[in-house]
Formats: sequence, structure tokens, C-alpha cells
Amino acid sequence: MTAPVSGMFASPQELSGGMVVFDRVYQMPAVVRLVDGLYVELSRPTGMEWRVAFYRLRPATEWEHRQLVAVGRLHRQRQRGLAIGD
Repeated sequence: MTAPVSGMFASPQELSGGMVVFDRVYQMPAVVRLVDGLYVELSRPTGMEWRVAFYRLRPATEWEHRQLVAVGRLHRQRQRGLAIGD
């Protein structure tokens, strides 16, 4: 597992759509959808979307990025009704 990223974003201009970030309050990685002033709209592959202040975010680690991809893969499988495993 990679070491946690301690750096936070100094301003919302450092964020852009498509970036994978970690919300320190919800304790989850997410993808940046939109930067709107001091607020950022985030989404997860499950369809969850929320809006947060940029200072709650930090860059996601490699492990957190892989976790987000895995959640998306699992969600798509479950939406199709496929058995997991086997």
C-alpha cells in the first residue's frame, strides 16, 4: 500500500475535471466533475454525487485510485446481475 498523500490543495484552481481526489470528511475517493468557485462537485461510479469545499480534498493515493476503479467494476457487475466470484 502506498503512503498517504499529506498535501492538500492550496486553491481550487489546482483541481480539474476528471481528477481523482480523496474527501477527508466522507473518507472516500471520488472523481472531480466540476469546480465552481470554492466548491467542487464530486462523483463516484455508484452514482453518488456531492458538493464540497475544495479544502476538504487531497490528491488520492494510487491505492485509493485503484479502490475507486474496483468499486466501479463491482457496481457495473451488480447492475448487470452477474454473480461475483466463481
